[in-house]
Amino acid sequence: MVDRPPPRTADEWARDNRVMPLGSPIPGPFDPSVNPYMQPIVAAFAKPQYNRITFVMGTQMGKSVTMENVVGWRLDDDPTPVLYVAPTSNLIDSTIEPKFDALFLQSETLAKKYDHRRSTKYTKWLGGIKFRFAWAGSPTELAADSAGLVLVDEVDRIVNTNEGDTTTIIEARGDAFANSKVAYTATPTKGRVGRFTHPKTKTAHWEITELDKLHSKVWKLWQQGTRHEWCVPCPHCHHYFIPWSGLLTPGIGDEGEVTPEAAEKKAGLRCPHCSVVIEDKYRRKMNERGVIIAPGEMVNQQGEITGTADTAGNTHFSAWVSGLCSFSPKKTYGYCAKRLIEALRTGDPETLQGVFNTVFGEPYDQPGDAPKWEEVKYHICQQIPPGKVLANPKFLLCTVDVQKRRLVYVVRAWWPGMGSQLVEHGELFGETDHPEVWEALSLLLEQEWSGYGIKQMGIDSGYRPDDVYAFARKHRGRCRVLRGDKMNRLFRMIRVGVTQQGRISRERTETRWDFDSSRAKAWVHSRIGRPYNKPAWWVLSSATTDDYCKEIVGEEYDELNDEWKQVGENHYLDCEAMQFILANILNVHRIKRNIDFYPLLEGNNQTTTEKKKASVPSTPTPEVKTQPSAPADPLNDWLTCT
Repeated sequence: MVDRPPPRTADEWARDNRVMPLGSPIPGPFDPSVNPYMQPIVAAFAKPQYNRITFVMGTQMGKSVTMENVVGWRLDDDPTPVLYVAPTSNLIDSTIEPKFDALFLQSETLAKKYDHRRSTKYTKWLGGIKFRFAWAGSPTELAADSAGLVLVDEVDRIVNTNEGDTTTIIEARGDAFANSKVAYTATPTKGRVGRFTHPKTKTAHWEITELDKLHSKVWKLWQQGTRHEWCVPCPHCHHYFIPWSGLLTPGIGDEGEVTPEAAEKKAGLRCPHCSVVIEDKYRRKMNERGVIIAPGEMVNQQGEITGTADTAGNTHFSAWVSGLCSFSPKKTYGYCAKRLIEALRTGDPETLQGVFNTVFGEPYDQPGDAPKWEEVKYHICQQIPPGKVLANPKFLLCTVDVQKRRLVYVVRAWWPGMGSQLVEHGELFGETDHPEVWEALSLLLEQEWSGYGIKQMGIDSGYRPDDVYAFARKHRGRCRVLRGDKMNRLFRMIRVGVTQQGRISRERTETRWDFDSSRAKAWVHSRIGRPYNKPAWWVLSSATTDDYCKEIVGEEYDELNDEWKQVGENHYLDCEAMQFILANILNVHRIKRNIDFYPLLEGNNQTTTEKKKASVPSTPTPEVKTQPSAPADPLNDWLTCT
């Protein structure tokens, strides 16, 4: 006998039973029409053919309220034991449990079933049915008893226990129920994902990615399912398409520049069929006519789905919805574009990941396999002779990597907007526990290039810390001690106790700047291949050697283990990573740009853009002044960092 679905869905239950509080994004009686993209997801919970549901999207999309509705609906209309799994017990205490308490007590039908006497903080009883909280850090809680419905919130933040893969333990909780369902939701994290055009329907979808290229658990789960995606019609040509970050088009400011301010006012979504840029005012109506499709299906202009899904028969319903379809009035196309441009200007991979994950609901790919060293040579500008500095830098920075018998250094000039030019790189040879090589470094600190001196020097203290601190004390105010590590922030200043010999002492303390070396190296690799006429450009002088280029790619990022692995000499990569950190410590990315200067590189088909007249000293080729046009493809133009 086939189980029949309940007479209404979770959305319909919420419409009849929920009144959202004043603190909600949309207070008042719950209205399912506000979130059209959630309706096919909640419908999947009521369909017997699905025993697993996964839905992936960014923040401010309605994931949490949907999970609450599913719990309330199931306990009310089709009672079964429910297990709700969160990443941590603290999150349950502070946020999740109070919301469910409010849900149970605010709904008239659930309030009548709520057993105050038996209920505790982590276990609620409604009409004799148990609703229980669990968290990933407690295998005992996960394995306590069975449930007909298991909901896992923010699965990408859940860590595995010592008893095996957490999702395997979670799914075992439903084995005792013939019609049990397990649901996962999360904002995705890291992963290298791509797009493909379906050969039959000509619709662009996310392609299946190799598992070793994915760190995001929820995206792996999504790939195992039906791979549905939310599809909306263009208000101009009426053809349906799947929104994603690559279709977001920035606004061009009055002076021809892509800025966060211009993007916030003028950004739109480019239709892949008619190429018209769609304004945000159409977003709600597009959602109202939206449908969800899997690869192999297509939608005609009347909104009718035709074709057969490639994943037909899959018992795992999985859905992805772009953050560009959010119901939130705040999350406009302009808001999304502004956030992305601001992240691109910093060039920080962690910031970029945050935007792609939370704003767009897409995995973000940190650089994986190291680029070829020949690709680094693309950034060599033959028009910049040795020792020459381009026009009007904000300042010069020098970073130093300490080895046993040499100091490896890089001098780089920086401009507002995080544009930079390699001025000089080299090695000072000598035993680094002897004073001679440090005296040579003092001379380097006083050197000038095109009339510009070094504002700050940063030295890695991972080796010879006693000599590094001694040098920093001698040049206090112009030298910072740095140390790379794995951190949850880009950098932080700490006080350490040292003596002249580097031993710990309470009598003498020095300042050290610890930084996340992974993010810093990822930023350097993200510069490789970046066009020179974009903010945060990265230029090498004509004196750059092949050894420098090879060392820049001397490490590669291992996504599976979330670590950098050395594949060759890497001292210049370390120096350039510290350059990025010093520039951030000095807030280069926050300095207002009076001149948008991009160097004109010989043989690279690039142009110079400026707001005011700027010149390049002793540069033989004159500047070319152009008015930028709106980009045809954001991924190949203003999203070059991604």
